[in-house]
Amino acid sequence: MLAAGGTGGHLFPALALAQELKRRGIAVDLMTDARGDRYGADFPARHVYAIPSATLKERTLLLAARTATTLARGILTAYRVLGEVRPSAVIGFGGYPSFPPLIAARLRRIPTALHEQNAVLGRANRLLARRVSVLATSFDRVRYIDGALAAACRLTGNPVRDAVIQCAGRAYVAPAPGGHFALVVFGGSQGARFLSDVVPAAVALLPEEMRRRLAIVQQCREEDRSRVEEIYARTGAEA
Repeated sequence: MLAAGGTGGHLFPALALAQELKRRGIAVDLMTDARGDRYGADFPARHVYAIPSATLKERTLLLAARTATTLARGILTAYRVLGEVRPSAVIGFGGYPSFPPLIAARLRRIPTALHEQNAVLGRANRLLARRVSVLATSFDRVRYIDGALAAACRLTGNPVRDAVIQCAGRAYVAPAPGGHFALVVFGGSQGARFLSDVVPAAVALLPEEMRRRLAIVQQCREEDRSRVEEIYARTGAEA
């Protein structure tokens, strides 16, 4: 059983592991939230379970109580599912949707592992790190991992999907002098918002001749989309 938050940064490494496990003849199921379920058609799992989850933040007492209630429901749901599926292990990839399955797995005494994609241990993973059997990391040094916790770590790197590996084998074709230059801009988590602030403004500072050569594809948050489009429209760049 794999468990991951519903965004690409957590879900895609889980997908990469699922692809490798499937090649080895190991059946895989996935626990995620409602956002992650949209990837279900492409995720190589027998079944995708949507588990109630919520993010812990410093908010009002009422909202904190609602969050705690949602996480409790998530743990109960995951506990029931794990009892039905009886997986040999539960592996989490971060994000709060991985919290209920990992806690439920501990309650059922199922072996667990946790993967951290970043150089800073995520908030959900910080809560889970001392409660799992093994902690896998993408970097040799990760903030908030020290002492006894460091001894339980295994450096694995970040699992990469088959589609990315296939693209990596393609030769780079440099743009023709004076021709169009394709620019892809994307960032995960808070990075997407930062790039929405910085990149369009930076493009606007380029000479007009250079701006008109650009063909830009930018991933941004839905709430940032209109202002990003507006800035690009003023630059004359194709975006």
